[in-house]
Amino acid sequence: MNRCAILITTGFPFAGGEPYLEAEIPVLSRAFSRVLIFAIGLPPDTAAALPLPENVTAFNCARGSRRRNRLRDLLHGLPAVFRLPALPPEDRREAGASPARRLFLGYFLSRVRRHTAEIADALADTDFSQYDDVVVYGYWLFAAAACAARLRPVLEERGAKRVRVISRAHGYDLYAYANRLGYLPCRTALLRSLDAVFPCSDDGAAYLKKRYPAFADKIEPAFLGTDGGVCTDGSADGVFRILTCARTVPLKRLDLLARALQTLGTDRPVEWTHVGDGPSLPGLRKIAQTFPAGVTARFTGALAHEDVLRFYREHPVDLFVLVSSREGLPVSVMEALSFGVPAVVTDVGGCTELVRDGENGYVLPRETSPAQIAQTICRAMADGQRLRCAAFDTWRSRFVARENYLRFVQRISIL
Repeated sequence: MNRCAILITTGFPFAGGEPYLEAEIPVLSRAFSRVLIFAIGLPPDTAAALPLPENVTAFNCARGSRRRNRLRDLLHGLPAVFRLPALPPEDRREAGASPARRLFLGYFLSRVRRHTAEIADALADTDFSQYDDVVVYGYWLFAAAACAARLRPVLEERGAKRVRVISRAHGYDLYAYANRLGYLPCRTALLRSLDAVFPCSDDGAAYLKKRYPAFADKIEPAFLGTDGGVCTDGSADGVFRILTCARTVPLKRLDLLARALQTLGTDRPVEWTHVGDGPSLPGLRKIAQTFPAGVTARFTGALAHEDVLRFYREHPVDLFVLVSSREGLPVSVMEALSFGVPAVVTDVGGCTELVRDGENGYVLPRETSPAQIAQTICRAMADGQRLRCAAFDTWRSRFVARENYLRFVQRISIL
């Protein structure tokens, strides 16, 4: 069967794009005759794409200044503040009378129209009648998914025999409460236009079904996965090594960990390594200067994905810590488990689908404290190898990239 997949992303496979897709693309490339990737969230001068299989082609859709485009989208969306566009009643109610929500809605629709036109232009010379099946795949349930849905009639007009439109969902694009307005635009219209939605966690699927029960039959979880598959050894020199890997932004609450290390009651030397940069980094460095003797911090800055994996292979890590105020199903924790590294997480999003308290790590309440984090680190010091074996077994049984992506491709093949 001659099949084509059109994948719409924010940045992948260009610099700064979604690293989770690196392991999925080879599986897609074997299932489809041709894969076309359109990145819609980049500046025009973004660095070249990562190496891709021969039948995969990537396009950076950017035209002109990103700042100018955003301003134009905002201006084009302004009329929605005064008069809502034609939408399902449920979407109109969610926008309500709030000027901020209405402006967000108008901006979103303007942006989606622009990106859809950019993709349609790039596809102008493609003969879709040659394909028996076309799958349009939005990578996250926001602008990418909305563009995917709008492409369906375009492709049908250009000869596509069978078009199916799907989307993954993860965090910011799934949980309305994660948005500062408590609102995500066009949810009902978007879900109605998609053939299937695949949240990356059981928690995400349950949330979406509860909030939009009319579309429950379209929603099912499909886990992401990671490569790795090496149960590494912990530290052998007496030092307890903690790793965090995230953008240093407020929702990651890395300051809670830093303050926990300020008061850590142990005689064992502790070394904290943080991978990632962001606006909160200077504050973390400042706290680290006050750490007691025997507790040190190392800030590597941002690392490429392959360098993060290399770090696990080449350096002992005893504990991974993630104390975010919200998450989807954090791939950073999957990666830690894949190297046999136990994790401490907060009970947010799908974190408890990865970590079972006392078995392969520890689960803290969402509203945790530095004192609780410090106590949990001391517990982890005592549990050692038992947690490591269970951590690796969790990854091997549920989160192996190739296995999860093969199941995903098989699922979308029978929609």
